[in-house]
Amino acid sequence: MKMRGLIAFVLSMFLFAPVAFAQQTGSISGRVTMPDGSPVPGVTVEAKSDVLPVARVGVTDENGAYRLPALLPGSYTVTFTLQGMQPVTRPALVQLAQDTAVNALMSIQPLAEQVTVTAEASFIDHRSAELKSGIISSQIQGVPVAQEYRDLIKLIPGIQFTQDQTRGPSAGGSGQDNVYLFDGASVTLPLFGTLASEPASHDIAQVTAVRGGARAIDFDRAGGILVDTVSKSGTDRFTGMASFQFQTEEMVAELVTQSASRHEEQRNWLTLNAGGPIMPGKLFFYGSYYRPQRNRENAANRYGELPDFTSTRHEGFGKLTYAPIASVLLNGSFRDSLREIEGDTFGAFTMPTVATVDESRQRIGIFEGSWIINPRSHATFQYSHFGLETASTPANIGGVSPSEAIGTRLDIAALDQQGRLTVPQPVTGQAGYNAFVQPLIDRFGYIHPDTGLRTGGGLVGFAPQFNDQDFFQNKVQVGYNLTFGTGDISHDLHVGYQRYTDREELRRRSNGWGIITVPGGRFAAIPNTGGQRAFYTAQFQRLTDGVLPVINSEYLSNNIEINDTIRRGNWTVNLGLITSHDILYGQGLREDSSALSGYVSDPLNKYNMYELPFSKMLQPRLSTTWAYNGRDTIYASYARYKPAASSLPRAASWDRNLTGLFVDAHFDADGRLFAAVPVSSSSGKLFVDDLDPRSTDEFLLGTARQFNDQLSFRLYGRYRESMNFWEDTNNNARSAGFGAPADLIAKGDYIPDLTARRNQIGSGSTYVIAELDGAFTEYTEVTLESEWRRSGAFVRGSYTWSKYYGNIDQDSSTVANDQAIFIGSSNIADGVGRQLWDFKEGRLRGDRPHVLKVYGFQDTPWNGSFGAYFIAQSGHPWEEWNFEPYRLLTSNTSETIRYAEPAGSRRTDAHYQLDLKYTQNFTFGGRYRLQVTGDLYNVFDNQTGYDIEPRAHSAGFGDPRRYYDPRLFQVAARITF
Repeated sequence: MKMRGLIAFVLSMFLFAPVAFAQQTGSISGRVTMPDGSPVPGVTVEAKSDVLPVARVGVTDENGAYRLPALLPGSYTVTFTLQGMQPVTRPALVQLAQDTAVNALMSIQPLAEQVTVTAEASFIDHRSAELKSGIISSQIQGVPVAQEYRDLIKLIPGIQFTQDQTRGPSAGGSGQDNVYLFDGASVTLPLFGTLASEPASHDIAQVTAVRGGARAIDFDRAGGILVDTVSKSGTDRFTGMASFQFQTEEMVAELVTQSASRHEEQRNWLTLNAGGPIMPGKLFFYGSYYRPQRNRENAANRYGELPDFTSTRHEGFGKLTYAPIASVLLNGSFRDSLREIEGDTFGAFTMPTVATVDESRQRIGIFEGSWIINPRSHATFQYSHFGLETASTPANIGGVSPSEAIGTRLDIAALDQQGRLTVPQPVTGQAGYNAFVQPLIDRFGYIHPDTGLRTGGGLVGFAPQFNDQDFFQNKVQVGYNLTFGTGDISHDLHVGYQRYTDREELRRRSNGWGIITVPGGRFAAIPNTGGQRAFYTAQFQRLTDGVLPVINSEYLSNNIEINDTIRRGNWTVNLGLITSHDILYGQGLREDSSALSGYVSDPLNKYNMYELPFSKMLQPRLSTTWAYNGRDTIYASYARYKPAASSLPRAASWDRNLTGLFVDAHFDADGRLFAAVPVSSSSGKLFVDDLDPRSTDEFLLGTARQFNDQLSFRLYGRYRESMNFWEDTNNNARSAGFGAPADLIAKGDYIPDLTARRNQIGSGSTYVIAELDGAFTEYTEVTLESEWRRSGAFVRGSYTWSKYYGNIDQDSSTVANDQAIFIGSSNIADGVGRQLWDFKEGRLRGDRPHVLKVYGFQDTPWNGSFGAYFIAQSGHPWEEWNFEPYRLLTSNTSETIRYAEPAGSRRTDAHYQLDLKYTQNFTFGGRYRLQVTGDLYNVFDNQTGYDIEPRAHSAGFGDPRRYYDPRLFQVAARITF
């Protein structure tokens, strides 16, 4: 089918399925046979659950096969009936995005005990080769897990354990290659690929993670792992919970360092929820409220007492589940979370008035539906909105409005009311300068504890900037599934279409004059003025026509998927394809085909920065599964992924150069403005023509075996190779001046006529967005997983050997890498010493050769439960950073990612820890239960150091900058009904 015809087919399905696999559901399927193995057609199969308003009913076909699609995750009772036959009942657990196999034997007379499935799912999947792991609510509640979405990731088998607060774990890709979903709505930070300010875990009923072997279902383009969750729903029974959990400073072990810690504080968590029927058998509701609080008494610094740190979050969630008729199921939910932080961070030499109030608000809205059209087809639909609005506001507002008018006065006597002043310090041998700055030191300096004298070097005044940064995603997707077949061959055809827009809005302006420094006339005169600056304010923001300019960045993605699951006997083959059309939109240019560059300058205008057509975004998926004995499997898969995460819509945007929007103000010794110079904080960048999109090829081979009803395992190996990495880099980076090898020197500049193009536009960077020559990463893995389940007990274990190797490391692209770093515009390939040929090939920062993980719980006869989580893993690689090897090529002494030895030449210590949980239940009043829980994390208090200082000329070279959390204890009390 040609691409145009495929698009037309998908759009027609959208039009003819007004309530259209996008909904957060699973399915049950299987066969009904006689004891001799012959199929039983015409059997009525009914699945009931308290989470499903109306029972789902199906009928077996001529082969005795049936399938019940679009089931809300939860525990089900499946009943098989046929006139003249003995009815059969089976339990089943439906998990998110998974198919649960439930087979049955029927006869005229009651049968002896049959082999049955339990209510728990296992690793065995006869329909696909996906490396999919499901975690259900009883496991989440039974083992020691903290309160946030991020904490659930540690339960995913084979995934490294990380305590990063922003980045995710490396899992076949970097920590920014993962995709995170909540009820199918993305909570991945648009343009940056990290986990956004996440929803709490208490509303999550199930978690599913796909690590590899993905089919062309659910639009999986993740370069790492895809994590999805399904929230709790109301049922036909009224239920509720009130919970209070706390942790005091005394419940945390002594730290191995004396630095300030996020654990030296008081914490508490309040949770309330309730659910039940509005219209029994038709309409259910569920709602919750969550309020975590953190408080800390900040220690005094050189400027005196500091305000206390406080962080409070108010989060509300509401969900409706509605079945107007038996064949239609609708879900609608909304989450609103507001977090406010005061007194978060102060330096040792920062005046308390230099403080900010930080606020973030997250909203997630979802509407989804499924329609069982007939026994062989169903359609699904989902719309979701994600919004994260963040603001950092100075706690004190400057009472002055900057002006560019020459002659404007800076109030020297009240510099601490004008912005943020860096108090000057005397300079040896500069008598005139020292005399000039001494009155400022006497007025604004801190008192040195040894001399009792005022001392310069501190920060006084007000926070210099208002920062308003908002992120949004709007997504719609539809799907259609059709089952058909002839003879013993069946097809399950899935077609889907998805369209979403990731968007960032950025507003920044100075508080008063912003950042104030005191050059004191020591430097060269300002060109064309003859004046030497005595006072200097850096980059206050100019309004445009009285309005604060907004930098808008946007990533638009259209995705089409088609997948055919073909079954014959014990063989299943999945043939699928995802194809995408992505457009990156910047701001500040206008498209003009007559111009040399294709653009002309047009500030604040949205423009098509770069486009990736369907033809370049083909992502084939092929897998086969052989259930060689009808139960156990051998499987293989090939999949290609083209990740969507990119920061280039902002990082390369022309308006990001901000020339003319920011102004440096220069004042003489009397505080008189004599020069106002427009400046830029960055520059817009052009793209090299005809770039190939980043791609990841994955090969997988594995086997799974069910030993008995309680014990199963799977063993698999996979290989991932990623290529075609984009980065901003010097246009002439492939030259002898950057130490490039001869074969790259021969290629010349990335854009030969870049200077002419920049001159035509009128501005722009000497950097370009290019596909870095030979950039690659490789991930090789062998994993053994095992599960043991029975009523009231569960154990899951995994061991992974892996190697993460390459020459481009998104997990090590700046000094402090636990943050949302530009993807495609990082320090990688920026200047001398940072190119891929500069010792960059080796073990990457996310490499953990050995990861052992075991967790589970056991209920006790006295109505209690013990839970445990154990992790042991290798340390992370690191290498020395040093500018010395590059002295002949540059005088720059920054050591950021200037490797002095091959990547990953060294490794931190391995880490292991044991977490424990005990829960005691008390029942009273018939339906009420009091639950008291204690969680003890890091029992052995292994505060293993990591995040090593790699800069050779920095204090503490080779020492850890961070440590795993100390032993800590949390207590919770809950009342449920």
